[in-house]
Amino acid sequence: MKNLIHLVAILALAGAYGCGEKTPAATAETAGSEAGHGHEEETGHEAGLLEIAPAAQRAAGIRTETLRRASVPETFQAMGRVMQDAQKPHHITAAGAGRLETLAVTLGQAVGAGAEVAVIKTPAGKTLRAVAPHKGIVTAVHAAEGDQVNEMSFLATITDVDPLWGVLDIPERSLDSVTPGQKAEIRTAAYPRAVFAGTVVSVSPEIDTLSRTVKARVSIANPANRLKFGMFIDAAVHTGGYFHGVAVRADAVQNGPAGPFVFVKKSEDGFLPRPVETGREKDGLVEIKKGLAPGDKVVVEGAYLLKSEMMKAQMGEDEHAH
Repeated sequence: MKNLIHLVAILALAGAYGCGEKTPAATAETAGSEAGHGHEEETGHEAGLLEIAPAAQRAAGIRTETLRRASVPETFQAMGRVMQDAQKPHHITAAGAGRLETLAVTLGQAVGAGAEVAVIKTPAGKTLRAVAPHKGIVTAVHAAEGDQVNEMSFLATITDVDPLWGVLDIPERSLDSVTPGQKAEIRTAAYPRAVFAGTVVSVSPEIDTLSRTVKARVSIANPANRLKFGMFIDAAVHTGGYFHGVAVRADAVQNGPAGPFVFVKKSEDGFLPRPVETGREKDGLVEIKKGLAPGDKVVVEGAYLLKSEMMKAQMGEDEHAH
């Protein structure tokens, strides 16, 4: 049976990346002037071509994307945790003096604004109802059914959990990038696929002399009450700037002996490895400083398979050489 993937010729990794020959590379700013020149030289030098039939490409899950200029938000990373003592508590008091007949909430229960919390029977036989002044989670219960209470008695405490307050540790080197009002994407290990919206509210005037970090308070939207007090969080804080240029999906970038490279589709069934210089990474995208230009077709799925086949062929050539 014929192999799904037929390699016409393989450019040895050491030769491709270690001989001092540089593949013409177009930066994002000079792509228009350099892209054509680089492609001409590659067209005339196909030593590293991988030839794969279209049907085999589909069977192997190889997929390409045509590069375009990207505008990716600049961010910096910070770690922190959700703080309970920074939340705003709402203390519910009895509506009058009397006997606490019914306590309708329990510790940890979520309640909405206006929800009935307790029923008090006055000495005159009148029924009074205490209600929650705000939505939140019951974080303390101060009384029990049958207790004698008055207007000053605390029945329960409700803590607002939407938004939650988090505290981030901002590294000293990133301090000039953080200001109140910036948006942040909050993630936590408990929900690895979820992103919570946050906003930087304030930055502490003091720096921790040991860790060299500054505390920044961030407000975090928590509509489904999934975030909990004490959770550790990772934040990607948007600086308000963007990098403009060429970016590829992180899975497209492979590592070779001389650094990162990608596979560029040269024809219907031909692929070439091309060295690249990478920059920042954000949301699964990697900035490409050199090596690619808008219009290049890059393998974004199945690149690791191509690299594996390249390595196998290289090993085979080495064995034949000996």
